[in-house]
Amino acid sequence: MYNAPAVTYPVGRSHFQAGLTLAVVAAGAFAQGAWGLLSVAYGAGHLLGFLLWLLVGAWALWSVLHTPRSELVWDGQSWYRTAGTAILLERPQVILDAQHSLLLCVRQQGGATAWLWPTQRTQPERWLALRRALFNPASPEV
Repeated sequence: MYNAPAVTYPVGRSHFQAGLTLAVVAAGAFAQGAWGLLSVAYGAGHLLGFLLWLLVGAWALWSVLHTPRSELVWDGQSWYRTAGTAILLERPQVILDAQHSLLLCVRQQGGATAWLWPTQRTQPERWLALRRALFNPASPEV
């Protein structure tokens, strides 16, 4: 059975990730504003909702701005993530496929989970090789 060729692909902050996060934070702001405008009276729930939205929105935007850079490596047999040292991964799980961007859930052998956002604009010449490796049915399940 054919196996996808080896590929190394850089991952880190993505414009798609940033835009999606910003859209969700903006939708929360819209919902908070609509709730405030449609309410007859303001109470502790409004204040708590606003503070919760502010806290979660700030955390989400901070996490987008501080996304670590690394490389996702498929050597033809196993998946690795390199950020100084190589970390053996289970097969990445594709959560979202927007054709030009992917959301991947990767788990280390020890169980730690990371979310990666590879995008086509980072390395257009390697994009199809990465997609072949991710969607290859012959790649082993670890």
